[in-house]
Amino acid sequence: MSLVISFQGEKGAYSEQAIHKFYQAQNKQNKKNEQSAIETLACGSFAEALEMVAEKKADFAMIPVENSIAGSVIPAYDELIKYNLRIQHEVILKVEHCLMIHPKADIDNIELVRSHPQALAQCQNNIARMHLSPKSFVDTAGAAKYIAEKEILTQAAIASKLAAQTYSLKVIKEHFEDEPFNFTRFFLLGRDALNMPYAENELYKSSIIFTTLHKPNALVQVLACLSEHNINMCKIESRPSRSRAWDYSFFVDFEGHEEQQNVQAALLAILKKTSFLKNLGCYQSITL
Repeated sequence: MSLVISFQGEKGAYSEQAIHKFYQAQNKQNKKNEQSAIETLACGSFAEALEMVAEKKADFAMIPVENSIAGSVIPAYDELIKYNLRIQHEVILKVEHCLMIHPKADIDNIELVRSHPQALAQCQNNIARMHLSPKSFVDTAGAAKYIAEKEILTQAAIASKLAAQTYSLKVIKEHFEDEPFNFTRFFLLGRDALNMPYAENELYKSSIIFTTLHKPNALVQVLACLSEHNINMCKIESRPSRSRAWDYSFFVDFEGHEEQQNVQAALLAILKKTSFLKNLGCYQSITL
């Protein structure tokens, strides 16, 4: 029986590419030779992708949370507040944009290029160099699908190589991104905590959500709990809590595992200094 992994976007999206590459890597590392057969499930929104997992219509969801150039994926963080899901793995994918056209098109006749606004921004120098006009689209793979299905011969798309293969488009230029350090960070999310024994010699990360008490220096006092227990914080992100006006939830990633004594002590201290605390999970990171 195959695992069903949901993601936001059309078939060929970078999220789907992350799914395939992650499970390929997992299968190679599996010492018992138990290969994970997977089925990907395209969803129209982050909420739908997470809902599929919550309703047991999918086993896991692959959700982008941060890009090394564009920053945090804010809609994804907003949805993480709503669902009681746990992080299984952190997956870091190198984003390699491709410029693609319909197989019947001629590159000399291309007038504009379609893609997600972030992808257009990440390729703006190369777009200008080719004298093309950028045109925003809802997502990268959707732009490729649009050109393929409409058989448009005067437009190009910026998307993944997987999208070009999925929609039978011709890749004109690979590595079309302006900067070589373009990475996207994903969370693989499931209904339960990852069933993997803690190993002292392995590196782990943890993620939590909390809401501070309404008093001076409340956030400083919470973050001091990590410092006091010698824990390195990797990232902090704030979002409106949606419970009342001007109330905020904070997402924090830090190094460590909940089975470590210093992490347990820090979480207990944070619990006493917050009005809400949720553990999103302890996990390991893989770069693909």
